[in-house]
Amino acid sequence: MGWTVTRRLALVGACLWLLTAVNACSGAGTADDIEPASPASVAATDDDAAPGELGNPTADRRGPLPDGGAIRCVESYAPAAVSERGFAFDGVVADVGPPVSDRGDEADLGLPGVTFEVREWFSGGRGDTVTVDMQLPTTGSDDPSDPEYAYGVGSQLLVSGEPRWGGSPLESPIAWGCGFSRYYDPGTATAWRNALAR
Repeated sequence: MGWTVTRRLALVGACLWLLTAVNACSGAGTADDIEPASPASVAATDDDAAPGELGNPTADRRGPLPDGGAIRCVESYAPAAVSERGFAFDGVVADVGPPVSDRGDEADLGLPGVTFEVREWFSGGRGDTVTVDMQLPTTGSDDPSDPEYAYGVGSQLLVSGEPRWGGSPLESPIAWGCGFSRYYDPGTATAWRNALAR
């Protein structure tokens, strides 16, 4: 079953990439008309992957997700500061889709809704999956070796954030940048677990 899902994700990603390439080459639309490339196009297709598990295209990375340097941070990252966020979890990117925090007005951010298979909840939720709005998966190519590639299907991340409009932790959830969402590594996961156990 995992092989079939992986192949379908790869096919969907290839179709989205082709559609994006055709739109970009046609010159008919504006920048607002072009959808961001889906990280499904870099979904793992390793035939040796265990069923139900995707290859992690960012397994060699550590530290915060790149945020393009354009973000102004209202709070500095520290493991203890994660305890002030509405939710925090360790998860693997399973899909990228439409936003879950936009309301259809001028305040919309248009960020993708990223669905995770949750490995561990540190705070704010429970269940096997969750979808949160996050930064774009790439500001450059869909090649994981490109420094502008942030994450893709199969990436294991440590994510923390807030409900965008208030309410319960996972009501219109949005992931924080500024170091509060990071590439997975065991040491940081332990630091989050310890900080949130207090």
